[in-house]
Amino acid sequence: MQENFIDHEARKSGLGSSDMPIVLGVSPWTRPEDLFEIKKGRRPEPEESPAMKRGKVLEAVAAELYQERTGRKLWRSNQTIRHRNYNWMLAHLDRRIVGEDKGVGALEIKCPGLRTFAKCRREGLPYYYLVQLQHQMDVAGYEWGAFAVFNSELWEMIYFDVPRDQELIDLIHEKGAEFWNLVQTEEFYPADWSGVEKTETRPVEIPDAKQKIITIESEEWAAAVERLRDAKEILTEAQALEKEAQAELMKLMEAAGAAAAEGAGARIYWIPQAGRRTFDVKAFAKKHPEIDLAPFYKISAETRPFRPFFLRSGFNE
Repeated sequence: MQENFIDHEARKSGLGSSDMPIVLGVSPWTRPEDLFEIKKGRRPEPEESPAMKRGKVLEAVAAELYQERTGRKLWRSNQTIRHRNYNWMLAHLDRRIVGEDKGVGALEIKCPGLRTFAKCRREGLPYYYLVQLQHQMDVAGYEWGAFAVFNSELWEMIYFDVPRDQELIDLIHEKGAEFWNLVQTEEFYPADWSGVEKTETRPVEIPDAKQKIITIESEEWAAAVERLRDAKEILTEAQALEKEAQAELMKLMEAAGAAAAEGAGARIYWIPQAGRRTFDVKAFAKKHPEIDLAPFYKISAETRPFRPFFLRSGFNE
């Protein structure tokens, strides 16, 4: 399918893949009302953060490593493309995967820091990653895409293919069209607009090529899953209540000028502690590039983490 390339200035005439998580309410960084002001031209685009600069610098390295690990061929184009049917949908693909039997695919490259990378490996990729990739796949007219999540400090990469998710793409069409219509017709962001609702940001599970996923259909399995789901919901509510109670108690202790207090059968300490002293590996490696730190990394014993992912038939059920 032929792609519709556009010039640089035309990028301002729609919503790109980085905008769509904001529209759907799943971006951890920007609110829909802030994006509205940016698209109206009343607020400048956010300045490039250190994380964004790091991603740009490492993108080429990650692309080369992806080719080495997979044996696939990549094609790069700096041009922005427009959806063939929805003029407001724009995308700039990091790379295109070419030469595959299943057709051309979109490659989304991410280069997070060590902490975020470790969280991705432990819990799965952030949901807004998937929204961005599905947006790009739809604009380009592709049936599949792939993630390449690279950390330069560990020199490790998480990579796997992702099929087209038509249900999510339909939601992107619906909510994106509503939001862009607001930008075109409204002077101010409607405070009562219910088109964008905070969506459950479940992580994107990283497939384990070594493990085959089987389906268990039994009453015992279904009952245990339901109990686990209920328990997690109760735990989330309990944690929120705990934070509220802690905040209230700290407020009362601060007003009383106390670092320790008791009453109602509880004794509470709120004492300042010295910051933990840690070794800055990143700074050391930068100052001493001649030293190979790989032999000094300690590998912990193998574990078997229990990681439940609650699959849902609907996007926001």
